[in-house]
Amino acid sequence: MMNNLIRISVITINDQMRQKSFYLLLAIAIVFVLLTRGCYQGDYSVNGRQVENIAVAWYASLIVFHVIAAGMLLMASMLSMGIFSRDRDDGSMVMFLSHSVDRWQYVLGRILGTWVLSTAFMFILHLAIFLIALANTGGMITGYLTASLLCSVNLLYVIVLTCFLSLFMPNVMAAIFTLGIIGISFISDGAYQAMQSEQIRQLIYSENHASLWRILYPKVYMLQHYASTLITNNAFVGMSPTYVWGNIVFYTGALTAAVLWRFYNSEI
Repeated sequence: MMNNLIRISVITINDQMRQKSFYLLLAIAIVFVLLTRGCYQGDYSVNGRQVENIAVAWYASLIVFHVIAAGMLLMASMLSMGIFSRDRDDGSMVMFLSHSVDRWQYVLGRILGTWVLSTAFMFILHLAIFLIALANTGGMITGYLTASLLCSVNLLYVIVLTCFLSLFMPNVMAAIFTLGIIGISFISDGAYQAMQSEQIRQLIYSENHASLWRILYPKVYMLQHYASTLITNNAFVGMSPTYVWGNIVFYTGALTAAVLWRFYNSEI
């Protein structure tokens, strides 16, 4: 049972790495990492005062962390939007299911393989930034790689959501809708999180004024922000970390169940 799941996951990773879009995204990522090297070199001054390289590297690494984590959400949606339709068109789906592979093994294997590849891709990019900062400043950014692994939960949610939407709409539209849902999360939670006024923050997050849709909406941004607190060592404010985790896990589990239900009730 588990052997089939692992085997399909490995096949999925190999299939995804054969896609031209994967190498295009890989090339863009490499160029981006190379360009960020300039942030760790040179002298910087603010108001006539020299700023230490390690301080500049810390802030630059934090910004790049968010850029990579957000960019990987785009990559995950692009990699997962055509999984099922591509298998249906080239006959791979029939080939898998004609053997001793149950439908849930096929679905979860495809999702798991895409998630492992996306997580590894993101972790390698974050590791490269971590090593660049270490090599240029000699200082180690604690919590950086752990925060990267936490963001993989968001990747799983995006993959499952895109796979679910791709069962009802064209692949490109599924990816666009997914990115729209993620964008709303970043705007609705990110804009309020950026406010520094304690009075405004208390007004927004008070029980009497918080909108129900904002409470229930997928907390993609909040989970990424919570991961970044492992780097900054700042307190996570706004809501309970347990709720943020539970929110994303709930939506991921519910969408996975919906995808499985759809497959078990569809004719292949």
